[in-house]
Amino acid sequence: MLNREGMPVSGAAIGLLRRDEFAAHRGTLLLWRSDADGCHADLREYSGQCGDDVAVLLVADAEALPALREGGWAVLPGMIRRGRLSPYILKTMGELEAAGLAEFVEDLELAVPRH
Repeated sequence: MLNREGMPVSGAAIGLLRRDEFAAHRGTLLLWRSDADGCHADLREYSGQCGDDVAVLLVADAEALPALREGGWAVLPGMIRRGRLSPYILKTMGELEAAGLAEFVEDLELAVPRH
């Protein structure tokens, strides 16, 4: 999916976490990142903190995950509007721009205040 979506090269990651794991402060965080070698998906233990390298955290209902796998990023704005996915922007707009992820956030149809 990451290669298909053309994720921008970035030093920051986009995290994906199931809603029940987010609420429990325990689970497995899926990290999407792209570097000079291509797109990668990595797993990290989640215990309430994402890590400084995560710029955007997407918290999804378990039922939303199959739709995301099939539809890719195109389904994200609709899932956010329906409450199936909650985005948490963990960086300022300037940091998102520097990391190459500002357009991704704009594609989510989110308004991010400049700090």
